[in-house]
Amino acid sequence: MDPEYHQQSSYFDVSANRFAQNLLSELSPAHELELGALADYLSLPPGSTLIDFGCGSGRVSLYFLERGYHVIGVDVSRKSLNDLEKYYRTHKNPSWGRFESRPTLPSAAKVRAIAGADVLHHVNISRYLPLFHRLLVPGGKIAFSEPNSYHFPWYIHYFTNHIPWSIEKGIMQCSLFNFRRLLRKAGFDSFTVRGHGLLPTPLFNSFPNLCRVNAMRWGNFPLLRLFAFRYLVLAQKH
Repeated sequence: MDPEYHQQSSYFDVSANRFAQNLLSELSPAHELELGALADYLSLPPGSTLIDFGCGSGRVSLYFLERGYHVIGVDVSRKSLNDLEKYYRTHKNPSWGRFESRPTLPSAAKVRAIAGADVLHHVNISRYLPLFHRLLVPGGKIAFSEPNSYHFPWYIHYFTNHIPWSIEKGIMQCSLFNFRRLLRKAGFDSFTVRGHGLLPTPLFNSFPNLCRVNAMRWGNFPLLRLFAFRYLVLAQKH
């Protein structure tokens, strides 16, 4: 087994290293804006199936499941998948979409969309973007939310929360210019890398209007986009 794969799997097998499940039932304004932006870009027809790559505890998966979409959750951590399956069985209602989980991407399935959050910086992006491109039907889209390597407070966050650099070092791949280069190389000829927040979006959870302005406008201004809090990596296959 690839040592980095094993390390990521072992780290995220620990529930404390994932998005807290007790926060899944009521997302904060910052997370609602983040996932809403991904959903708006994907514009999926009702009942569509998408892949949540790096689904973890289910922050992205559950957002789409609750809206009636079917989700294939993919994650290296089998403990994460087991916990998410249990959460889904316990909380689902008839209006939710179907959920299935697997430890690797399907080899042949064609889907309309692949989405995720805080996952691309845990993998070799140059390897996975071409895989996503092959898995999409013509017109299919990808939508990911990732930390920006030029946003210095991320490094403070890792240090103060004792998050191992070996787990988060992939953030160095996540720059505006590198995302654009790799999307083009992977065959996506229609794409955008949008800044999401200039300041960390969770800082404004108590001020929803300010949270929206910061998330949807400030981080996407020219030049300021270089230092955005997050990037929304959005692309379509033609």
